[in-house]
Amino acid sequence: MTSASTYSEPQSSTVPSPPPANPTPEEVLNLPKRPSPLPVEACILHGQRPSAGQVVVVNSQHALVQIADHSESNLRSELGGVLLGHAYRDGETLSVEIKATLPVHSSDRGPVHFTFNADAWRQVHLDRAAHYPHLDIVGWFHTHPGLGVFYSSDDVVVHSAAFTLPWHVGLVVDPVRQEAVYFGWQKGELAPINGYYELTDVQPATAVPWKVVRTSVYNLPESDLASGMYDPAGQSARLAEAAYGGHSQRMTFSPSSRHLGLIVGSVALALALFMLLFWIVPLNRQTSQMQTVILNMANSSTYPNAAACPDPRLRLIAPMQGSAARVGSQVELIGTAVYPDAFRYQIDVRLSGQQEWQKVDDRRRPAELDMIGVWNTGDRLPGLYDVRLTAVDRNAIRLPNSPDCVIQMQLIP
Repeated sequence: MTSASTYSEPQSSTVPSPPPANPTPEEVLNLPKRPSPLPVEACILHGQRPSAGQVVVVNSQHALVQIADHSESNLRSELGGVLLGHAYRDGETLSVEIKATLPVHSSDRGPVHFTFNADAWRQVHLDRAAHYPHLDIVGWFHTHPGLGVFYSSDDVVVHSAAFTLPWHVGLVVDPVRQEAVYFGWQKGELAPINGYYELTDVQPATAVPWKVVRTSVYNLPESDLASGMYDPAGQSARLAEAAYGGHSQRMTFSPSSRHLGLIVGSVALALALFMLLFWIVPLNRQTSQMQTVILNMANSSTYPNAAACPDPRLRLIAPMQGSAARVGSQVELIGTAVYPDAFRYQIDVRLSGQQEWQKVDDRRRPAELDMIGVWNTGDRLPGLYDVRLTAVDRNAIRLPNSPDCVIQMQLIP
């Protein structure tokens, strides 16, 4: 289906608008405005037009062919890669133009899972620098051969860990069913996007046979969804079978206290099994996967903080090198601090160029991908600051030969 609508610049007004109730994030304000209206008359619309709050995704046919070729190269295992292009803003609308892609050859993949490990991230940055240095990473794609298109809890983990900016999108392709759907951030949550555009920059007909279908984000691992475990009607039956030993005969109860106790005990057992199977275990697994993805990224030599904190035993992972925060905010410092013989881990700050450090927080227990401290910036002036993580002894003296871990971040008014 070809779209016929056009974009237009907003009319100017001499009456100033009141400030928005929810200020636009700083990273969105820094996006360039779209240089020209989207030529929808030269686009093919797949699915429906994106609704308000959804990212407008525009694909070059070159990028779509790259995705299709990689997706069909192996139908026994999930494959993936990154999307390259540029992001723009037009008022409150965010748009992403995808011009090329890079396949990711990750060893952490199988019939029902795909993720990025440290080696894959390193290769992505090397390939982008070599082939597409002028393009940004604007999202990722991966395949579900024969499974349909959806976001599992595993996919949410990858997207939430590695693609956190408001315009970052994820494409799921089923090369067997010929289905494809984009997912993106909407009000802080991941959700499917109604449709996407294909530029007719190579040929007037579509370059891919995919159709957009209705789908959702499921809070279950992909292995469970692939095995048909996501069956709301069947879950109760399985839980009942687990709780009552699979008896099919109808049970009757007399109003005695003993039978009442059996009823209460059975209900409690069923609830406990439900929480264990469908909440606690998936939550722990999802947390572990999130940690693995983030640590893989942090340990990559291309991660900005890796150069500032070369020893993975003493590393600030967030905030990122060169990031910004507003004066008066509470900056949460996340990282890993497991250095041998350290009695305490200390956070110090100083204005860049000055000599004297000031302690802002410390932590006694080791931490791996955890909050190490909080920097209250309420009494600071705007400017460029050095933030240091140090392993110290009982006397708060830096351990000899301990590595440097100093990142820079900007405080803005």
